Amino acid sequence: MTVMLFKRKIKKPIGYRFCALLIGISLSLSAVAEEPAARPQVISLADAITLTLENHPDLKTLVSQQRVLQGRIEQAGVGERPQIDFMVEDALGTGEHSGLNRMQSTLTFSWLLQQAQIDSRVSAVKSEADTLVLQKHITALDLSAEVAKRFIDILVKQQRLKLNQLALQQAKDVVAAISKRAQAGKSSGVEIQLAKAELIRRELAVEDVEHELNASQYQLASLWGAPGTQYQLNGNLLNIPAVPPVEEQLARLKQNPRLQQFGSAQRIAQSQMELARIDAKPQWQFTAGVRRYEASDDFGVVAGVSIPWGDSNRNAGTLAALQARQDVLASEQTALMQTLDAQLYVLLQEMAHSQHVINTVQTAIVPTLEQALTEASNAFEQGQLSYNQYSEVRRELLSAQSQLLEAFESLHLQHIEIQRLTGTSISQ
Repeated sequence: MTVMLFKRKIKKPIGYRFCALLIGISLSLSAVAEEPAARPQVISLADAITLTLENHPDLKTLVSQQRVLQGRIEQAGVGERPQIDFMVEDALGTGEHSGLNRMQSTLTFSWLLQQAQIDSRVSAVKSEADTLVLQKHITALDLSAEVAKRFIDILVKQQRLKLNQLALQQAKDVVAAISKRAQAGKSSGVEIQLAKAELIRRELAVEDVEHELNASQYQLASLWGAPGTQYQLNGNLLNIPAVPPVEEQLARLKQNPRLQQFGSAQRIAQSQMELARIDAKPQWQFTAGVRRYEASDDFGVVAGVSIPWGDSNRNAGTLAALQARQDVLASEQTALMQTLDAQLYVLLQEMAHSQHVINTVQTAIVPTLEQALTEASNAFEQGQLSYNQYSEVRRELLSAQSQLLEAFESLHLQHIEIQRLTGTSISQ
């Protein structure tokens, strides 16, 4: 019996995108899988990513943190309260100052010139809020990639299950054929026992994949908080993406939100430096009011200004530390860029290699082994080939089909990782 898992000729890739709906990244794998009788919910990759981004607690935590920062921004815009003072002098004393006849009463209103400090504080907190937005973007991107990888993993295990089921059926057919030959005196009992042992191994292989598939489906549904849900995936591994141009992807690497985080952190440090400079400047306090003279029944205007005295460089240490922090962030950003650049280049090369492996195995190795298996089956039935030789040909074909499946999986996973690194969707 011939086992054929994939088509021999690779069709031109159709649109393939890594889909994270809330962050503008898309990936779609389309092709309807088998529908069981119970007709569970059919979930595409886009559906799985949307459900995860809407329900995962990590993103909900960041949303709550955004509300915290919004409150801090509001509070940072509140300055020191102005003061109203009332003072009584020359009253309730002795002699001519006894009673209230010589009393002087003063009512004043004081305020600080603090708008610059308020604006600087608000700017600093807003910079932190911008960083949180980037963190939310990174978390959504990572979760989307995780969903896509688990989605691909399930599709691969579904194909591996079919492959093992076909191998199991082959093993059953071989046991039946050898039994007939043994009855006719053309096969030994050793061959029957070897065939039965192979059958048992194939049964275990099917059972192993079934358990792994159930676990993977549970893990995928747990990402959107619905573990144990029965569902059917809508996807097809044959819809492979094209290898994107190297230079284009390296240029897009600058859009990686982790790199943008360093820029945001530098802006925070800059805002803190500005706030430290403003805080080092003296805050002038103005006072204005009126004074009443009881003795003459007159009023007078009072006014004043308070200027703090001291060195305006009292925050020099803080400023130096923040400047050094900016230098550190710039160096870390450069180091990360170099690391990501090398990682992206390697992934692009690996993706091209995976595509070459798929083409070679699919169009050359598998067809050759299929032909060999056909000839081996005929020779085995005619008694011209031993059981061990026949089994070796079947194992070679199964190994080639497994290699082809692994190449499809590698190609998809490499493409997903490229999209995660660039932070953008990759179209055909």
